[in-house]
Amino acid sequence: MFDVAIIGAGPAGTAAAFDLLTRGLKVLILDKYEFPRKKACAGGITPKGYHLFKYDISSQVKRKCRTVKINPSNKTPFFIQEKKTLCYMTKREDLDLFSLNMVIEKGADFRIIKKIHSIEEKQSSVEIRTDVQSFKASYLIGADGANSVVRRFVSETRRTQQTRFYQKQFAIEADVMMDRPDQYKMEFDFSKIKKGYYWIFPKDDHVNIGIYTIDPNLNLKTQDLFEYAEDKLSNNKLGAIKGYPICTGGFNYRPDSKRILLVGDAAGMAERLLGEGIYFAVKSGQLAAWSILESNPEAEFVKELYSKSLKLIQTDLNLHHYSSKWFYKFPWISLKSLSFRSINRPFAQGYADGKTIAQILFGSLSSKK
Repeated sequence: MFDVAIIGAGPAGTAAAFDLLTRGLKVLILDKYEFPRKKACAGGITPKGYHLFKYDISSQVKRKCRTVKINPSNKTPFFIQEKKTLCYMTKREDLDLFSLNMVIEKGADFRIIKKIHSIEEKQSSVEIRTDVQSFKASYLIGADGANSVVRRFVSETRRTQQTRFYQKQFAIEADVMMDRPDQYKMEFDFSKIKKGYYWIFPKDDHVNIGIYTIDPNLNLKTQDLFEYAEDKLSNNKLGAIKGYPICTGGFNYRPDSKRILLVGDAAGMAERLLGEGIYFAVKSGQLAAWSILESNPEAEFVKELYSKSLKLIQTDLNLHHYSSKWFYKFPWISLKSLSFRSINRPFAQGYADGKTIAQILFGSLSSKK
């Protein structure tokens, strides 16, 4: 019998596990993959996300970006610059392995399972039946991504309105090995599609490129990446090509189980504007762990504590959601406004200082009073 079982060993799952293990709980982590495994993710971490980690991840940083190039449609590109780091570039498969090893060293029991047959919440425990064996835990944290199995089992069991609190956006990415990736700036290119962007993320020995869209009718194609790489990098030798969903809409998530909590993409904890998810994954994992630790052994209070603790990041997700609606409806006006230093500077400074969008906006408003 475990105190907490966590399904999914990504940033959300390991963040929760680290805090639980620090307080002496017995933690089981289940994942269907051996690590390291290729993870579909551009690997950019904002300062607010970077500083959330409870252990030093500086060894996993491939590049620190202080300049971001913005490429509007049919307009002159502009740059957003800061003295402090605006984005830390990592390689997700390395970061995830590093984080998993950290929690294993603290005592986590890590098991590889290929299939979950059932999840049953009982009066005093949760039982997980897999292809390998059955496991019991006092609590279960679902950290298994956009296509969450835990979310599906909970929805099928409870048949609540929470079944579709989330939406899925889509992205496709690839790595381009290069001799001098440092000659490229971090770039968001809005000139190619209307409801989304192409990106260029320089790392240590390669450049990661990709496409993100909020348009459900847009079919992202590998050929688009080949053509973009040839045009921008003069190199179309792509590797590690992968398409994937990004789960948003987490501001509508309400835990409705006493013993099962969703975190990260499983709870829709990615923002819709640019598709950032690592900050919200780590933060929600930590909040789930805190809720269990604070309510233990009174399971009745877990979902109430978790609901209350999520309010701040759900406010941030909501702000991103409405910002994305305006931004992609009027991209020319939005990007023209962003090109002014008087507008982009407060945002750049705020992000570099590790602030959320809510803190940046509300702080700016309060400073004018």
